[in-house]
Amino acid sequence: MPLKTETTIQFFKEIARIPRESGNESAIADYLCKFAEERKLPFKRDAFHNVWMKKKNCEKDPIILQAHTDMVCEKEEKVEFDFSKESIEVIEEDGYLHANGTTLGADNGIGIAQILSVLDSDMPVHVEAVFTVSEETSMVGAINFDSSLLEGSMLLNLDGFEENTILMESAGFHDIILKMENRFQKSRMRNCYEINLSGLEGGHSGFDIDKKRGNSSMELAQLLINLQDIELVDFVGGTKFNVIPSNARAEFFSERKEEEIRELVNKWGKEKKTQFNKIRLSIQKISGKEQALTRKDTKNWLKAICAFPHGVQQKNERGEVTTSINLGVVNLREQEMKVGMRSSRKEEEKDCLDQLKRYCQKYEFQFHILGAQPSFRTNENADIIKRLLDAHPLQAFHGNRPRIKSMHITVEVGFFQEKNPELQIAIISPNIKGAHTPKECVEIASIERTNQWIENFLNQN
Repeated sequence: MPLKTETTIQFFKEIARIPRESGNESAIADYLCKFAEERKLPFKRDAFHNVWMKKKNCEKDPIILQAHTDMVCEKEEKVEFDFSKESIEVIEEDGYLHANGTTLGADNGIGIAQILSVLDSDMPVHVEAVFTVSEETSMVGAINFDSSLLEGSMLLNLDGFEENTILMESAGFHDIILKMENRFQKSRMRNCYEINLSGLEGGHSGFDIDKKRGNSSMELAQLLINLQDIELVDFVGGTKFNVIPSNARAEFFSERKEEEIRELVNKWGKEKKTQFNKIRLSIQKISGKEQALTRKDTKNWLKAICAFPHGVQQKNERGEVTTSINLGVVNLREQEMKVGMRSSRKEEEKDCLDQLKRYCQKYEFQFHILGAQPSFRTNENADIIKRLLDAHPLQAFHGNRPRIKSMHITVEVGFFQEKNPELQIAIISPNIKGAHTPKECVEIASIERTNQWIENFLNQN
């Protein structure tokens, strides 16, 4: 019996009824264990609510199929919905599945449903199914999964967004803190100002790092250098390690009059409009401030921000980003910068970390790695890639051959390869749009095409 789209959708609807926000995966684990029990499949559940199960009705080598059980829970502002109790309403419309004002959970519920369709079929397979928790947050499931349960040498992950694509590489991520030791003293200057920079596009430090959207902290630092002879009271830019900052704010003392400051800021802003047409600047005089950096320390600190190696560091032969650095947060009063560094190449990762350490030595910052998540990489000539290409249903995809890509984001399968460096990993999926938003939807025909691809892949000898 081939994999039926109706069966996959039915499993997905059952999954959608189960609340499963990250950290609340016990109920979906109950469902998966019951599924295995009813079909007399061997299974195990760990303390984190990861679930492993196995189906062997032939003598083929085992293939690992993997998906995560949690979902991102977002809703439209006017929608009242309790993700801890209520079921997602799945609507079929215009060839897509979507929800009613909430995220759908196709990421990664469709992947779970596709694996269950395989396990429920009478296909001759030797499959090890792995369902992990909290991929959208801490990745604690993949980190703690007992990989000694696995016999297979190939892992097919079903947690992508783009159909007709084989993902064979993803970036690891380092959370890095740069600590400063700035001294503040009472300023003798009379005039104190607050300046706000906003309107830059910002974005995800993986998806958008190569789009030259600007870094608000670095742009504001350059503006303040142009003002000359100031003393910084405060400087805050950005919100997270993995987000390109779009806003920044600073407070500073200056001997210049307000009219002169405004003229300089407006002139700089007009010049920047040609590069960032939505950039906005506001300046106002403030009071009640006393402590500031000296002029010399202010100048040195602003130069350090401007010299930060933010952006793309390396690309591969296909022009895809493999290594990058994001200056995510700058906070003068907290005396720290938060940096996100991504790389899918071990040699580039080492070089990049060394580069950041040299930067810290030059500008007298302390370097701390707060945490790290591993990359994964499968050679383009690996057996799993060849088998996926051989199994590809060209006609179902209208004669379009699959793309082979790397992605500059971090995914949980890196932890599986970290535990077993010989493990070959690839990611495929149906067409999912608007993931992590209330507009999330998945194309029904795409589920059918991807099901056929999975079936062909598993039917190989």
